Amino acid sequence: MATRTSAFTARLMLTALLAVVVAAAGMSAASAEAENATAGPGRLAAAMIAAGDSQSCALLDNSTVKCWGGNEFGQLGQGDTANRGDDANEMGADLDLVDLGPGRTATAVAAGNNHMCALLNNGTVKCWGDNFYGQLGQGNTIDRGDDPAEMGAKLRPVDLGPGRTATAVTAGANHTCALLDDGTLKCWGFNEDGQLGRGDTTNRGDAAGEMGANLPAVDLGPGRTATAISGGDNHTCTVLDNGTVKCWGDNADGQLGQGDTTDRGDNPTEMGTNLLSVDLGSGRTATAVSAGDNHTCALLDDDTVKCWGVNADGQLGQGDTTNR
Repeated sequence: MATRTSAFTARLMLTALLAVVVAAAGMSAASAEAENATAGPGRLAAAMIAAGDSQSCALLDNSTVKCWGGNEFGQLGQGDTANRGDDANEMGADLDLVDLGPGRTATAVAAGNNHMCALLNNGTVKCWGDNFYGQLGQGNTIDRGDDPAEMGAKLRPVDLGPGRTATAVTAGANHTCALLDDGTLKCWGFNEDGQLGRGDTTNRGDAAGEMGANLPAVDLGPGRTATAISGGDNHTCTVLDNGTVKCWGDNADGQLGQGDTTDRGDNPTEMGTNLLSVDLGSGRTATAVSAGDNHTCALLDDDTVKCWGVNADGQLGQGDTTNR
Protein backbone atom coordinates (compact mmCIF):
# COMPACT_ATOMS: atom_id res chain seq x y z
CA MET A 1 0.00 0.00 0.00
CA ALA A 2 1.33 3.44 -0.85
CA THR A 3 2.78 5.58 1.91
CA ARG A 4 0.34 8.11 3.37
CA THR A 5 1.43 11.76 3.54
CA SER A 6 1.60 12.83 7.18
CA ALA A 7 0.99 16.58 6.84
CA PHE A 8 -0.81 19.06 4.62
CA THR A 9 1.16 20.85 1.95
CA ALA A 10 -1.76 22.84 0.62
CA ARG A 11 -4.82 24.09 2.48
CA LEU A 12 -7.12 26.91 1.40
CA MET A 13 -9.29 27.78 4.39
CA LEU A 14 -11.30 30.84 5.38
CA THR A 15 -14.01 29.05 7.37
CA ALA A 16 -14.33 25.86 9.34
CA LEU A 17 -15.48 24.16 6.19
CA LEU A 18 -12.01 24.62 4.65
CA ALA A 19 -13.58 26.69 1.91
CA VAL A 20 -13.04 30.03 0.23
CA VAL A 21 -15.31 32.02 -2.01
CA VAL A 22 -13.51 32.36 -5.31
CA ALA A 23 -16.12 34.20 -7.35
CA ALA A 24 -16.82 37.92 -6.98
CA ALA A 25 -19.50 40.14 -8.40
CA GLY A 26 -18.37 42.10 -11.41
CA MET A 27 -15.51 39.82 -12.45
CA SER A 28 -13.76 40.82 -15.61
CA ALA A 29 -14.31 39.03 -18.91
CA ALA A 30 -10.80 37.63 -18.67
CA SER A 31 -11.37 36.20 -15.21
CA ALA A 32 -14.76 34.81 -16.23
CA GLU A 33 -13.09 33.10 -19.19
CA ALA A 34 -10.53 31.59 -16.83
CA GLU A 35 -13.28 30.31 -14.56
CA ASN A 36 -15.06 28.73 -17.54
CA ALA A 37 -11.86 27.01 -18.59
CA THR A 38 -11.76 25.23 -15.25
CA ALA A 39 -15.40 24.64 -14.47
CA GLY A 40 -16.64 23.86 -17.97
CA PRO A 41 -18.98 25.51 -20.48
CA GLY A 42 -21.83 27.38 -18.84
CA ARG A 43 -20.23 27.27 -15.40
CA LEU A 44 -19.30 30.83 -14.46
CA ALA A 45 -18.00 30.34 -10.97
CA ALA A 46 -17.19 28.09 -8.08
CA ALA A 47 -19.06 28.74 -4.85
CA MET A 48 -16.49 27.01 -2.63
CA ILE A 49 -13.19 25.19 -2.97
CA ALA A 50 -11.22 22.89 -0.72
CA ALA A 51 -7.58 21.86 -1.13
CA GLY A 52 -5.99 18.76 0.33
CA ASP A 53 -2.45 17.45 0.19
CA SER A 54 -2.31 17.10 -3.60
CA GLN A 55 -5.92 17.49 -4.76
CA SER A 56 -8.42 20.33 -5.09
CA CYS A 57 -12.20 20.21 -5.36
CA ALA A 58 -14.68 22.91 -6.28
CA LEU A 59 -18.35 23.18 -5.46
CA LEU A 60 -19.76 24.76 -8.60
CA ASP A 61 -22.57 27.28 -8.92
CA ASN A 62 -25.02 24.49 -9.82
CA SER A 63 -24.13 22.51 -6.67
CA THR A 64 -22.08 19.89 -8.52
CA VAL A 65 -18.50 18.98 -7.58
CA LYS A 66 -15.34 18.71 -9.69
CA CYS A 67 -11.95 17.60 -8.40
CA TRP A 68 -8.46 17.64 -9.92
CA GLY A 69 -4.85 16.96 -8.97
CA GLY A 70 -3.38 13.89 -7.29
CA ASN A 71 -5.54 10.78 -7.29
CA GLU A 72 -3.45 7.99 -5.78
CA PHE A 73 -6.26 6.91 -3.45
CA GLY A 74 -9.26 7.82 -5.61
CA GLN A 75 -9.69 11.20 -3.90
CA LEU A 76 -10.94 12.72 -7.17
CA GLY A 77 -13.92 10.37 -7.06
CA GLN A 78 -13.58 9.20 -10.66
CA GLY A 79 -13.37 5.44 -10.12
CA ASP A 80 -9.65 5.28 -10.93
CA THR A 81 -6.28 6.54 -9.71
CA ALA A 82 -5.37 8.73 -12.70
CA ASN A 83 -4.39 12.31 -11.91
CA ARG A 84 -6.40 15.10 -13.53
CA GLY A 85 -5.25 18.58 -14.48
CA ASP A 86 -1.64 17.67 -15.20
CA ASP A 87 -2.14 17.20 -18.95
CA ALA A 88 -3.92 19.13 -21.69
CA ASN A 89 -7.64 18.52 -22.25
CA GLU A 90 -8.30 17.28 -18.72
CA MET A 91 -10.11 20.32 -17.33
CA GLY A 92 -13.27 22.20 -18.28
CA ALA A 93 -15.82 20.06 -20.10
CA ASP A 94 -13.29 17.19 -20.11
CA LEU A 95 -13.31 16.98 -16.32
CA ASP A 96 -16.17 14.77 -15.17
CA LEU A 97 -18.36 15.65 -12.22
CA VAL A 98 -18.08 13.62 -9.02
CA ASP A 99 -21.02 11.21 -8.95
CA LEU A 100 -22.79 11.94 -5.65
CA GLY A 101 -25.79 9.71 -6.36
CA PRO A 102 -29.18 10.05 -8.08
CA GLY A 103 -30.73 13.44 -7.38
CA ARG A 104 -27.96 14.41 -5.00
CA THR A 105 -26.08 17.71 -5.10
CA ALA A 106 -23.60 19.23 -2.67
CA THR A 107 -23.82 22.23 -0.36
CA ALA A 108 -20.20 22.08 0.92
CA VAL A 109 -16.91 20.28 0.34
CA ALA A 110 -14.00 19.52 2.66
CA ALA A 111 -10.51 18.19 1.96
CA GLY A 112 -8.23 16.00 4.06
CA ASN A 113 -4.74 14.88 3.17
CA ASN A 114 -5.93 12.36 0.61
CA HIS A 115 -9.67 12.15 1.16
CA MET A 116 -12.60 14.37 0.28
CA CYS A 117 -16.03 14.83 1.83
CA ALA A 118 -19.20 16.51 0.62
CA LEU A 119 -22.23 17.68 2.54
CA LEU A 120 -25.20 16.78 0.34
CA ASN A 121 -28.49 18.55 -0.21
CA ASN A 122 -30.35 16.08 2.02
CA GLY A 123 -28.03 16.65 4.99
CA THR A 124 -26.03 13.46 4.52
CA VAL A 125 -22.24 13.27 4.24
CA LYS A 126 -20.28 11.25 1.69
CA CYS A 127 -16.50 10.81 1.77
CA TRP A 128 -14.11 9.18 -0.69
CA GLY A 129 -10.39 8.61 -1.22
CA ASP A 130 -7.87 7.35 1.35
CA ASN A 131 -9.47 5.30 4.13
CA PHE A 132 -6.44 3.84 5.90
CA TYR A 133 -7.63 5.11 9.29
CA GLY A 134 -11.38 4.88 8.72
CA GLN A 135 -11.66 8.58 7.85
CA LEU A 136 -14.41 7.80 5.30
CA GLY A 137 -16.66 6.56 8.12
CA GLN A 138 -17.57 3.29 6.41
CA GLY A 139 -16.65 0.89 9.20
CA ASN A 140 -13.64 -0.46 7.34
CA THR A 141 -10.34 0.67 5.81
CA ILE A 142 -11.19 0.19 2.12
CA ASP A 143 -10.45 3.20 -0.09
CA ARG A 144 -13.39 4.53 -2.11
CA GLY A 145 -13.36 6.23 -5.51
CA ASP A 146 -10.31 4.40 -6.85
CA ASP A 147 -12.27 1.65 -8.62
CA PRO A 148 -15.32 1.74 -10.93
CA ALA A 149 -18.76 1.45 -9.32
CA GLU A 150 -17.64 2.84 -5.95
CA MET A 151 -19.23 6.28 -6.27
CA GLY A 152 -22.83 7.45 -6.78
CA ALA A 153 -25.46 5.19 -5.27
CA LYS A 154 -22.74 2.64 -4.40
CA LEU A 155 -21.09 5.07 -1.97
CA ARG A 156 -23.01 4.93 1.28
CA PRO A 157 -23.50 8.10 3.33
CA VAL A 158 -21.72 8.23 6.67
CA ASP A 159 -23.96 6.86 9.43
CA LEU A 160 -24.38 9.85 11.75
CA GLY A 161 -26.95 8.19 14.01
CA PRO A 162 -30.74 7.72 13.99
CA GLY A 163 -32.55 10.77 12.64
CA ARG A 164 -29.40 12.87 12.50
CA THR A 165 -28.28 15.00 9.57
CA ALA A 166 -25.27 17.28 9.16
CA THR A 167 -25.04 21.04 8.69
CA ALA A 168 -21.26 21.20 8.18
CA VAL A 169 -18.32 18.88 7.56
CA THR A 170 -14.57 19.33 7.99
CA ALA A 171 -11.61 17.10 7.21
CA GLY A 172 -8.33 16.98 9.06
CA ALA A 173 -5.27 15.22 7.72
CA ASN A 174 -6.73 11.77 8.34
CA HIS A 175 -9.86 12.42 10.35
CA THR A 176 -13.29 13.88 9.64
CA CYS A 177 -15.87 15.69 11.77
CA ALA A 178 -19.48 16.63 11.13
CA LEU A 179 -21.56 19.31 12.82
CA LEU A 180 -25.00 17.78 13.25
CA ASP A 181 -28.44 19.35 13.05
CA ASP A 182 -28.77 19.31 16.84
CA GLY A 183 -25.53 21.26 17.34
CA THR A 184 -23.49 18.25 18.40
CA LEU A 185 -20.21 17.08 16.85
CA LYS A 186 -19.12 13.64 15.75
CA CYS A 187 -15.58 12.80 14.60
CA TRP A 188 -14.04 9.66 13.11
CA GLY A 189 -10.77 8.43 11.58
CA PHE A 190 -7.24 8.83 12.91
CA ASN A 191 -6.99 9.55 16.64
CA GLU A 192 -3.33 9.26 17.67
CA ASP A 193 -3.38 12.65 19.41
CA GLY A 194 -6.97 12.63 20.64
CA GLN A 195 -8.24 14.71 17.71
CA LEU A 196 -11.57 12.84 17.81
CA GLY A 197 -12.20 14.18 21.33
CA ARG A 198 -13.02 10.78 22.80
CA GLY A 199 -10.60 10.77 25.74
CA ASP A 200 -8.44 8.07 24.16
CA THR A 201 -6.26 7.41 21.10
CA THR A 202 -8.45 4.74 19.45
CA ASN A 203 -9.34 5.27 15.80
CA ARG A 204 -13.03 5.28 14.93
CA GLY A 205 -14.77 4.31 11.69
CA ASP A 206 -12.21 1.70 10.68
CA ALA A 207 -14.18 -1.28 12.02
CA ALA A 208 -17.79 -2.39 12.07
CA GLY A 209 -20.04 -1.15 14.88
CA GLU A 210 -18.19 2.13 15.48
CA MET A 211 -20.40 4.62 13.65
CA GLY A 212 -24.02 5.74 13.97
CA ALA A 213 -25.50 5.38 17.44
CA ASN A 214 -22.27 3.73 18.60
CA LEU A 215 -20.26 6.90 17.94
CA PRO A 216 -20.91 9.33 20.81
CA ALA A 217 -20.92 13.07 20.24
CA VAL A 218 -17.90 15.08 21.40
CA ASP A 219 -18.40 16.37 24.94
CA LEU A 220 -18.34 20.17 24.56
CA GLY A 221 -19.50 20.90 28.10
CA PRO A 222 -22.93 21.12 29.81
CA GLY A 223 -25.51 22.84 27.60
CA ARG A 224 -22.96 23.76 24.95
CA THR A 225 -23.48 23.22 21.24
CA ALA A 226 -21.29 24.01 18.24
CA THR A 227 -21.79 26.53 15.45
CA ALA A 228 -18.62 25.92 13.40
CA ILE A 229 -15.85 23.33 13.12
CA SER A 230 -12.40 23.04 11.55
CA GLY A 231 -9.99 20.12 11.35
CA GLY A 232 -6.25 20.71 11.33
CA ASP A 233 -3.49 18.20 10.73
CA ASN A 234 -4.08 16.32 13.99
CA HIS A 235 -6.23 18.74 15.97
CA THR A 236 -9.82 19.93 15.84
CA CYS A 237 -11.40 23.26 16.82
CA THR A 238 -14.96 24.44 17.21
CA VAL A 239 -16.82 27.67 17.84
CA LEU A 240 -19.46 27.14 20.50
CA ASP A 241 -22.90 28.70 20.73
CA ASN A 242 -21.60 31.25 23.26
CA GLY A 243 -18.86 32.42 20.89
CA THR A 244 -16.02 30.67 22.69
CA VAL A 245 -13.47 28.42 20.96
CA LYS A 246 -12.37 24.98 22.11
CA CYS A 247 -9.61 22.90 20.50
CA TRP A 248 -8.39 19.37 21.15
CA GLY A 249 -5.83 16.90 19.79
CA ASP A 250 -2.17 17.53 18.99
CA ASN A 251 -0.70 20.48 20.91
CA ALA A 252 3.03 20.12 20.26
CA ASP A 253 3.26 23.74 19.10
CA GLY A 254 0.55 25.30 21.24
CA GLN A 255 -2.10 25.07 18.51
CA LEU A 256 -4.78 24.37 21.12
CA GLY A 257 -4.20 27.80 22.69
CA GLN A 258 -3.86 26.54 26.26
CA GLY A 259 -0.50 28.07 27.13
CA ASP A 260 1.25 24.71 27.10
CA THR A 261 2.12 21.84 24.76
CA THR A 262 -0.03 19.14 26.38
CA ASP A 263 -2.36 17.26 24.05
CA ARG A 264 -6.05 17.30 24.93
CA GLY A 265 -8.71 14.69 24.21
CA ASP A 266 -6.36 11.72 24.35
CA ASN A 267 -7.04 10.90 28.00
CA PRO A 268 -10.25 10.59 30.05
CA THR A 269 -11.55 13.72 31.81
CA GLU A 270 -9.90 16.12 29.33
CA MET A 271 -13.05 17.10 27.45
CA GLY A 272 -16.31 18.77 28.54
CA THR A 273 -15.93 21.19 31.45
CA ASN A 274 -12.28 20.15 31.82
CA LEU A 275 -11.41 21.51 28.39
CA LEU A 276 -10.86 25.24 28.78
CA SER A 277 -11.89 27.70 26.10
CA VAL A 278 -9.15 29.55 24.26
CA ASP A 279 -8.52 32.96 25.82
CA LEU A 280 -9.32 35.36 22.97
CA GLY A 281 -9.01 38.52 25.05
CA SER A 282 -11.27 40.44 27.38
CA GLY A 283 -14.83 40.53 26.08
CA ARG A 284 -13.92 38.92 22.76
CA THR A 285 -15.80 36.07 21.13
CA ALA A 286 -15.33 34.23 17.83
CA THR A 287 -17.51 33.91 14.76
CA ALA A 288 -15.30 31.45 12.83
CA VAL A 289 -12.24 29.28 13.34
CA SER A 290 -9.75 27.70 10.93
CA ALA A 291 -7.20 25.03 11.83
CA GLY A 292 -4.01 24.57 9.82
CA ASP A 293 -1.29 21.95 10.10
CA ASN A 294 -0.11 23.03 13.53
CA HIS A 295 -1.63 26.46 14.02
CA THR A 296 -5.11 27.90 14.46
CA CYS A 297 -6.77 31.22 13.62
CA ALA A 298 -10.04 32.69 14.85
CA LEU A 299 -12.15 35.48 13.35
CA LEU A 300 -13.37 37.55 16.28
CA ASP A 301 -16.61 39.44 16.82
CA ASP A 302 -14.89 42.77 16.10
CA ASP A 303 -13.64 41.44 12.72
CA THR A 304 -10.07 41.08 13.94
CA VAL A 305 -8.08 37.85 13.61
CA LYS A 306 -5.94 36.10 16.22
CA CYS A 307 -3.67 33.13 15.47
CA TRP A 308 -1.68 30.78 17.69
CA GLY A 309 0.53 27.70 17.39
CA VAL A 310 3.59 27.07 15.25
CA ASN A 311 5.09 30.16 13.61
CA ALA A 312 8.22 28.92 11.85
CA ASP A 313 7.16 30.62 8.61
CA GLY A 314 5.38 33.60 10.13
CA GLN A 315 1.95 32.00 9.77
CA LEU A 316 0.74 33.77 12.91
CA GLY A 317 1.27 37.16 11.30
CA GLN A 318 3.26 38.63 14.17
CA GLY A 319 6.34 39.75 12.25
CA ASP A 320 8.51 37.07 13.81
CA THR A 321 8.90 33.30 13.96
CA THR A 322 8.05 32.81 17.62
CA ASN A 323 5.37 30.25 18.43
CA ARG A 324 2.38 31.52 20.41
